[in-house]
Amino acid sequence: MQEFAPALFSTRVSAGRRTYFFDVKSAKNDKPFLKITQSEINGEEKKKSYLNIFENEVSGFRQAVEEAVGFMEEKAK
Repeated sequence: MQEFAPALFSTRVSAGRRTYFFDVKSAKNDKPFLKITQSEINGEEKKKSYLNIFENEVSGFRQAVEEAVGFMEEKAK
């Protein structure tokens, strides 16, 4: 039995001590979901945080991210 499902799609963003992984995987019901992993190295310590976004949540999540980024861009002007 496989412990982790392989990613259908994967990309990453490196940002200093942090790396963000964006993996599209298949859930138990064979529907895709987005797994966002933040990996942070602080000296000898390595921490990981996970966030799963399921298919029925993608639209609202995307809208909220776009609104937050738009706000940040406006504040930066």
